[in-house]
Amino acid sequence: MKYKSIEIDSVKGGNGDIWMRLVSFYSAAALLPEYKFEIKIPYLFKNLAEFVFGDRLTIVTQKDAVMKYSYSSLGLKDLVKPVLRGNKFISPYQRAVYRDKKKKQLKDYVNLMIFSVADSLGIIQVPSSKWIEVYQGYLEIIGLKKIRSISYAAFVAQLKTDYDTMFVKLGGVVPTSPKLEIPSDLCYNLIIFPTGTSRQFIPVWWAKKFLPGAYYAFFYKDNEAESFKEAGLKTVFFYEEPGDIIKLSHAAKWTISTDSFPSHLLQSASKKCTVLITEVLKSRIISPVFKGKVVDSVVACHPCLHMDRKNHPKCAAGYTECLNWKEEVYTRNILNSMNL
Repeated sequence: MKYKSIEIDSVKGGNGDIWMRLVSFYSAAALLPEYKFEIKIPYLFKNLAEFVFGDRLTIVTQKDAVMKYSYSSLGLKDLVKPVLRGNKFISPYQRAVYRDKKKKQLKDYVNLMIFSVADSLGIIQVPSSKWIEVYQGYLEIIGLKKIRSISYAAFVAQLKTDYDTMFVKLGGVVPTSPKLEIPSDLCYNLIIFPTGTSRQFIPVWWAKKFLPGAYYAFFYKDNEAESFKEAGLKTVFFYEEPGDIIKLSHAAKWTISTDSFPSHLLQSASKKCTVLITEVLKSRIISPVFKGKVVDSVVACHPCLHMDRKNHPKCAAGYTECLNWKEEVYTRNILNSMNL
């Protein structure tokens, strides 16, 4: 068979977005076998991506590799110059930001119109707003006009088929970091991945009050681990290999993750897991084939726009931490979700 090659730069975006793209293009490759998908990703994902997806996707990690299409979260003013230079983009977030923004301004409607025109011209491709509340992985792939023939029903059906394949692979000997250490008593304990770059983090006071005996897992460069240690909570670290997250989860009795990067990996790798929704829509972040538990947000300001805490101490609603943590029903749902 003569393949039609599609080269995609998937370096930009959050790690969770990158993982969802890989999962989704893996299914797309099965549905459209006439296409050869070459996906450029950060080197961080190289070993795990090749291990899980290498039989269908061509994984590219060379920094100087030039791809035809690039994912972008930039606004129009930042895309004008590269577009004029001939670059082509996929922008799966623009519609979502418009959907989730509580107070829309004239410029938002203008941007929506311009992005629609750019999509028709094929220079900045965006998914249809019709699908804005479904699984983000689908939005990531149908941003690309060439494969919009994939229906959501066919996509979900293929995800279900691929889930079993991925689950078996990720349950085996996944690539991990040499530095990874698994506590000997983790098999009797709960492990929690409590942080995200925006408001999707568990406050120390909540952790100490409701789950003081759990292990709290952090990326080894994450300074927030110190505040958990100072509160007398147990901490454990993962390193450059995403497989560390999976290995820690499999070693524990149950896993909890906020709606951040670890939750995306664990949706493919664990059934003994609770994902906590704080920032994004449940329908958009949770894979339709996930077999664990989900605790949805209960506050009126949900969903909220992604605003990194380093540059934005407060969320769009004006709070430093998500209001869900002060809601009794939210806490009760978390505690009831664990099959311990």
